[in-house]
Amino acid sequence: MGSSEGSISKRLLITVRGIVQGVGFRPFVYRTAKRHGVKGFVINTSEGVLIDAEGSRLRGFMDALRDDLPPQARIDSIDAAENLPIGYDDFEIRQSISTEAGAVIPLDSALCPACEQEMRDPKNRRYRYPFINCTDCGPRYTIIQIPPYDRVRTSMKHFAMCDACRAEYTDPHSRRFHAEPISCPKCGPQLSFWMRADEKSPFIEAEGDPIAVAVEMLKAGKIIALKGLGGFHLMCDATSESAVQELRLRKRRRAKPFAVMFGSLEQLESCARINDGERTLITGTLKPIVIVDAKPQNDLAPSIAPGIGRIGVYLPYTPLHRLIFDRIDRPLVATSANISDEPIILRREEIISRLGNIVDGILDHDRSIVNALDDAVVQIAAGKTVMLRMGRGYAPCTLALTRPLGKALLAVGAHQKSAVALGTRYNLVLGGHVGDLGSIEADEYFERSVHTLERFYDCDPAVIMHDEHPFYSSTRYAAERKKTRVGIQHHYAHILACMGEYGLTEKVLGFAFDGTGYGDNGMLWGGEVILADAHAYKRIGFVKPFALLGGDKAIKEPRRIALSLLFERYTIDEVLSMDIPTVAAFLPHEIRQLHHMWAKKLNSPLSSSMGRLFDAVASLGGFVQSLDYEGQGGLIMEGYVDGSIAEPFTLDLSAEAIDVVAMIEEIVSLSSEKNAKRLIASRFIATVVQIIAGFSERYPQLPIVAGGGVFQNRALMSRLYDRFGSGRFYAQQRTPLNDGGIALGQAWWGIHNL
Repeated sequence: MGSSEGSISKRLLITVRGIVQGVGFRPFVYRTAKRHGVKGFVINTSEGVLIDAEGSRLRGFMDALRDDLPPQARIDSIDAAENLPIGYDDFEIRQSISTEAGAVIPLDSALCPACEQEMRDPKNRRYRYPFINCTDCGPRYTIIQIPPYDRVRTSMKHFAMCDACRAEYTDPHSRRFHAEPISCPKCGPQLSFWMRADEKSPFIEAEGDPIAVAVEMLKAGKIIALKGLGGFHLMCDATSESAVQELRLRKRRRAKPFAVMFGSLEQLESCARINDGERTLITGTLKPIVIVDAKPQNDLAPSIAPGIGRIGVYLPYTPLHRLIFDRIDRPLVATSANISDEPIILRREEIISRLGNIVDGILDHDRSIVNALDDAVVQIAAGKTVMLRMGRGYAPCTLALTRPLGKALLAVGAHQKSAVALGTRYNLVLGGHVGDLGSIEADEYFERSVHTLERFYDCDPAVIMHDEHPFYSSTRYAAERKKTRVGIQHHYAHILACMGEYGLTEKVLGFAFDGTGYGDNGMLWGGEVILADAHAYKRIGFVKPFALLGGDKAIKEPRRIALSLLFERYTIDEVLSMDIPTVAAFLPHEIRQLHHMWAKKLNSPLSSSMGRLFDAVASLGGFVQSLDYEGQGGLIMEGYVDGSIAEPFTLDLSAEAIDVVAMIEEIVSLSSEKNAKRLIASRFIATVVQIIAGFSERYPQLPIVAGGGVFQNRALMSRLYDRFGSGRFYAQQRTPLNDGGIALGQAWWGIHNL
């Protein structure tokens, strides 16, 4: 028979798919079987978990499998088939077998309360042990080499268990039964601290307790690299302006916000305002970085997040981080150890060679990181999660397919915020954050990410999906593989990504608002309204294209985009006479030169990008004129949005092209008002909502799907959820709605068309 939950057969062969490896699922099955008098066995396979169950109470056993799951477990499907009874004497847990790969990859989890309690107990043999873990917590994906998830297939295979650890590992009643990273001070990984006498000296191993040395350096205002689960962190005292400024200077990161790790929730709440949803994420089993509102008066260094009122916060998630905070009473900057927008660094040798001029010391250990993984970054908007960067605890994200794929397919995503996806058998898998492609390091990490997924699922994809931009590194990679390949339009892929997360295939009304994407006409798109299903799309609306004066330079200088929009409406003399922030940001002769460039269409590519329109408004409103990081303009504007101001700017939505010139006129007229920034930011967000509402009124029967980096704006998302509710409005929550989700959309198309 097929799927048969509740079958009363004397013997069932049960296949369970989902997150059922490395999370204590087999001991759970063992205990459940014992409770229901079921005989047989449970075993890990490359596809999931196989249970051979025999007895007279199989209905209750099957029902119980879905109840009281281990904290990190997730069941996607249970298939059961009747078979002839064998006459088992008992129920046992058998050693894993390898079949065709298809199991969901187990995810890393933060230190659990039980392990933390043991770590603090002086009588416990794991007292103050920085690698304590059990089946409810610890490394998973970051240490696995190939499924099934067993110790011999992880980087822990290099550490032979002592007798005490092996006794726990083999005891089905132990919390550490088949906890693959199990270890203790006697048999497990060890810490080391590396530093140098001066800038010209090599790094050498320091004497004494590595944690104590690290804490003393942090208290002294020094910068250290600390090896976490998926890579190294750069850490310094978050309350010391001199330490934070020194980190900015050394890392050449002028203004992009730093994430801050706090020792406790109480310490965190002294610096930030958090709501119930944010508190749940912050204190939960994954502990991602959560973007929250900073309190106006707090103890953090002003340069943590200059110019914005929001900060990324999180709590210690590894035993090592926890032990650091046991000895230091202040929050710490904990940012990815990398060159800006490149992949996180995994090895001490690479820290020394690439960041040796940044760090004063390195807190290392000898448990290898097999798969790099950044911290996840999320925020809450109107009670809904908005995934900004999919990382530790969330990646790889596995979506169960309703029917198995005959052939594997690979999707290689876009260029920025790169991530890759794989469709194979029962699963659609989106990998973790890679970074921006284009550097040797990022491109190599991208290729490793592809090979990791192919290795995990033992497949050689028959088809590769890629972005249509001909010069993306991911597009070139797809061509080099010499497979059948299909290009998917960037903004259609944004909509498909959201459809994939929610399992949508029917026609939807899609809004793809981002910074840049290659359009079908060769133009830079980014403010697109489309009708789409899982097979095709039609563009029905777009922001009327405007010039990016200086091309790529305009992306870094919003004032250039704002100036081009002024030229659309005003003469050069009128622009020169204006007393507004954009004009004040230039010298008169610069404005004349740029007007000549605009008039002659010299190095002035046209764009329909909503993200670039955000930048232009940020310039006109005096929020920012030159950007230090992507999305800075929108982030600064977000802090000025007043929920009580809902009047949009004037727009004509009757034509396919959305002309924003009238809006520009109104912004210019508002720029001299006392509360100009509050009015401009609030009304602009209301205008974006009005664009979506206007088109949605034409298609009242269609679901509304949002995709693209613009929808990372919390103020915008809050208004959209309030306006449409969650019944009709769809935006990604488990996966990134920025370019980190493009591969998911590409794969969703491939699944339904190949």
